[in-house]
Amino acid sequence: MNIYLVPYNWTRHVIVAIAASTGALLIWWIFLHVRVWLGPTLYSWGILYSRGAEGPLFLGLVSGAIAFSSILAEHSLRRTGLLRRVAYSMLAGLIAMLWTVITFLILEGIIHLFASDKMVDIVTDPSLASHRHHLWMWLSAGFGSGLGPLVLRRGKGIFTHLGGGFTAAGAGAALWQYLGYNIFQDLYLASVLAVFLWGFLHGLLCWGVPDALYAGWIRVLSPYRYGYRIPVDRVDGAPAERFIGHFPRGLDLFLPVDIGVAELHTSFVKDGAGHYTVRGLSQQPTLVKRPLERIDIRYDASRPAPLETELNSEDMVIMSDGDHEAVVEFIMLPKEER
Repeated sequence: MNIYLVPYNWTRHVIVAIAASTGALLIWWIFLHVRVWLGPTLYSWGILYSRGAEGPLFLGLVSGAIAFSSILAEHSLRRTGLLRRVAYSMLAGLIAMLWTVITFLILEGIIHLFASDKMVDIVTDPSLASHRHHLWMWLSAGFGSGLGPLVLRRGKGIFTHLGGGFTAAGAGAALWQYLGYNIFQDLYLASVLAVFLWGFLHGLLCWGVPDALYAGWIRVLSPYRYGYRIPVDRVDGAPAERFIGHFPRGLDLFLPVDIGVAELHTSFVKDGAGHYTVRGLSQQPTLVKRPLERIDIRYDASRPAPLETELNSEDMVIMSDGDHEAVVEFIMLPKEER
């Protein structure tokens, strides 16, 4: 996964979800392959796991794969070193898997302990697939899939990680139960859709591509200097302000007077919190244009400060003198982190 291939639009919100669901589906396929195709051979060799271990092993592997995929996607986007990237991902997956297996055994022991005499034979049957008694095990597995990445991210976003993992696994369990017993009546098909939903929701809810991986740029759309662009951000990440006008010295972006630009027309600002704004510094017409919205930010001499508005990627700023106009665009582009 490469940050240069993730544009600053809706796709950045689902790219991690796709990675996490892919990891979950891969583990599902491997687990099913081992159990169904290699099972008879492994059983004859005496090395196949018991049926009772199938539940904690399956949930632990899926939980670990989702945690592994989430951290791997993050460090791939941040372009960290390969060894560190793999080590962190494996550690997150190991934490998730151990949590899932341990809590599974604890919850199973509690169910067996408090089951009535009539139910004890049912709940101790390793073939039991109903989530009436296994739902909490799914939820604990989801909790683990959020806990692993949370530890590696040093506790940042504790509610989104734990709550998101919990919710994603619960949704997967509900889908498995509903499809397996009410619609398809096929637990194999239900299971693949369940782990896909678990991974996808985990990626949507727990961690997304942060704005810190992108930088703001100003791009000229007018024929004069068409396509020319300058960065708003400073290299050291400090707050910055870039000025646009036709004054010959000291401006960050020079545009000539004959296309409607004043000596000092606008400025693009990035504050310490990473927010971008544009300020109108001239009494000449200055318009910010975005879908379904137009904002006039020309300088009002009766106000103590220039008008400004927050910027979104692909916003256009139109500067004019009444007869001619110059158009620039604010865009967010990926930046490399080392």
